[in-house]
Amino acid sequence: MAQKVPAVPSPATVAALEKIPHAARRMGISTSQCYREIKAGRLSPLVKLGPRASAVPAAAVDSWIAARIAAASQQGGTK
Repeated sequence: MAQKVPAVPSPATVAALEKIPHAARRMGISTSQCYREIKAGRLSPLVKLGPRASAVPAAAVDSWIAARIAAASQQGGTK
């Protein structure tokens, strides 16, 4: 009898966290600007991982990127 292979969950259904430097690289901004985006409320708050480690939800980074793309599309893109 063949063994059943467990299904691999899609990234969209799995909660993931990204450290700030990695998130900033994906967003195309500096680490400092990433912290400013969090402080301004344009990016979700940090999730504490330990006494000296924090991260942001990957879904929040994806949403931030999508919002920037949508804003650029409404403005007519780059010139």
